[in-house]
Amino acid sequence: MKIKKCLLVSVAPVALAFPLTVHADTLDSNPFIETSGGGFIYVDTTEGVEPPGIKAVTFTSTRNPEGEELAFVEPYDNFVTDFSALKSRGEVTNCLMANNTTSCDSAPGSGKRIKNYLTGMDPFDTRFRTSTKEYRNTDTNEVIDTSLVDYFTFGKISNFTGARITGLNIEVLDKDGKLMDPTDPANAVLFNTAATKIGLGASLTDGLFGNGGQEGEDEASTGFFVSGTKAVFTQDAVALNKLEFGALTLDGYTKHFGEGYLDNTMVPDGMFWDYSNGVEEAALVAWNNLAGGGWTYGNLTEIRLQALAASLGVDVSALAYASGELVPAEILAAAKEQGFEVLPIEDLRNANLNYTMSIGNIDGNEFVVRISKEFAPIVANATTEMQLKNAIYLDTLANVPYLNTVEGSAEKYQAAIESLIAEGNANDVARALESVGFGHAPAFTSIGFETARDQVAAITRYVPWSSNNGNQKAASNDTGSWSSMDSDLYGFVSPSLSRSEYDPLSNALGYDVDVYSLTAGIEKRLTNTNSSVGLAVGYTDATAKTHQDFGEIEADGYSVAAFKRTRFGEGGLVQALVGYQDLSYESKRDTFEGDTATGKTDGTQVFAALSVDYLKNIGAFKIGLTASIEYYDVSVDGFTENGTDIWNLAVGDQDSNILRTSIGVLGEYQFPTSNTRLLGSVKYTNVSGDDLNIQTGIVGQARSLAPYTVQGMDKDLVNFSIGLDHVIKSNDSSQVALYGGYNGKFGSDYDNQGIQIGINSTF
Repeated sequence: MKIKKCLLVSVAPVALAFPLTVHADTLDSNPFIETSGGGFIYVDTTEGVEPPGIKAVTFTSTRNPEGEELAFVEPYDNFVTDFSALKSRGEVTNCLMANNTTSCDSAPGSGKRIKNYLTGMDPFDTRFRTSTKEYRNTDTNEVIDTSLVDYFTFGKISNFTGARITGLNIEVLDKDGKLMDPTDPANAVLFNTAATKIGLGASLTDGLFGNGGQEGEDEASTGFFVSGTKAVFTQDAVALNKLEFGALTLDGYTKHFGEGYLDNTMVPDGMFWDYSNGVEEAALVAWNNLAGGGWTYGNLTEIRLQALAASLGVDVSALAYASGELVPAEILAAAKEQGFEVLPIEDLRNANLNYTMSIGNIDGNEFVVRISKEFAPIVANATTEMQLKNAIYLDTLANVPYLNTVEGSAEKYQAAIESLIAEGNANDVARALESVGFGHAPAFTSIGFETARDQVAAITRYVPWSSNNGNQKAASNDTGSWSSMDSDLYGFVSPSLSRSEYDPLSNALGYDVDVYSLTAGIEKRLTNTNSSVGLAVGYTDATAKTHQDFGEIEADGYSVAAFKRTRFGEGGLVQALVGYQDLSYESKRDTFEGDTATGKTDGTQVFAALSVDYLKNIGAFKIGLTASIEYYDVSVDGFTENGTDIWNLAVGDQDSNILRTSIGVLGEYQFPTSNTRLLGSVKYTNVSGDDLNIQTGIVGQARSLAPYTVQGMDKDLVNFSIGLDHVIKSNDSSQVALYGGYNGKFGSDYDNQGIQIGINSTF
């Protein structure tokens, strides 16, 4: 056949010979400028797609127009500008499509669709450039009238937003982001709403709902969930500059998945059978219907059943096949043995998007296609990361039937949501959403850290030895060595109070941790050495309260620690300890509807510390450097709440390793003719800990809240302390001293303040 060629010429010569009214913009082969907002174009290299993932084809056909059967030839020119009367996509000559070697009229299933991955809540914009090139028919030397040229879009969207999408809006905007003017089509990009026969709308793939997809003519193929009927998004409004799509209303879809468009995290697993040894896509034979009892058959044709039975080495009757019924356990075992794959059914989060745009003369030679997503009201009203996570979870349980495994609870969630939204109070919505999850769950780990830290401080903060080396005997009026130990044994008791304030994070509530600790220990001086060893036990009682009264956590428990101290040089001191703490927790949490959920659990902490001080005498003062490193391994067991109907949570284990390092300046001042000493320090402290992986979910539901990560402690602090100790009794047989002080640690989103008192006594 004769292949026509299209001649491209510059604007100026053509303008001399032809009226400018016949010329407007078209799309060059590379019309893509950029994407922005909530999404991106996925470049699927497995289908031969190359960056940027999108291209334009203009006035090109590859189907043989002279044959009755479908056949393809070398590309040739075909100047069609108006698609209103087209009956088949095989007639499309101009299109936006994936950037591969195919053309607009290539065979179905050849990878023509642009893969738009939708992410986040924001609209997704794709910016295009237009071309001022003119097209001329080389046979007649006539300039093609491009005043309005239609381009069909082979679109595909995938929901990676994290939430159900309840509606989609497709808009065409000018270069400045304003809606195109529908009253001036010659100078705009507008939708051709008459081009319906070639496709105007959005739908899920035929392989799940319809005729079986691109292999629909194969007698072994059928729609897995629904045969013969597509799952189509409702067309809520069709305008020249805006298309509005809404719910998925097909009964076979809504029965299991509701009316929304599922996110990638919500799609069920499917069991796939590679019946062709990789030649064709694997066949879906069953899906995991959580609310329906597990693995369930979909629609399978008789020919597919026979082949499946043969593959598994059983009779067809052994399959016990009926669409919508559970797969027998022995068939599941056989399928597993034969290597059937269990994978997410991705096409439930994929949808085909079809529309035609008419391109006129564009100001600035740029335009934007915007895809805006709509979400359920409870999701749309979320204002923080934590609220959004909780809203999506609640919306899913209320509106995705197969994911709700507590019979009768979906209606209760729906009623609670509707009542809350109807009130229209933004503060109430925010509070209710923050109560769905355990927003202060990190406080369990914080309590463990703070209580163990207070035990370390009770042992290391005040030392009953003189900062002088040696083994001299103490005298009550010897101010330079009042706390030296002549005896081999001494004991101490130290109560303390502290408060730590944790600021809220994007996915965690703020809270305060109040700790009361009581530590007692005994220490033995090693004969003829500058070292001692000791053992301490402690009791702690702590409470964490959220800043907005969402709940509280109480804990109490006991600890034990072994420690050693060694003097060196003229003013050096090394302290080392290792300890273990056991805590019992009780929690209270306000729920969505104002009830109180309660829980109990246990936790343990292993901790160790090493510190080095070195002081030099400067007159009445002793000043020097101090450094320390502390390690905390905090573990909290998971637990299940009680006390409410549909709001109790199962909370997973927590584990975190926390490292605390400090360096600074330490000083002492001995008051003249007094047994009183002033102590103080200023330090830089860094606290770093593992991120916390928080897992919670409503009790009885197979689906939990998506695990979320709360950033571990990564804090730079200024640490200030000041205190006094005073000998109240000193003689040849014993020595008793009191001490007390204040310690404060301050950072950008954390501070801790505490007081400690105590008594030391030699024996």
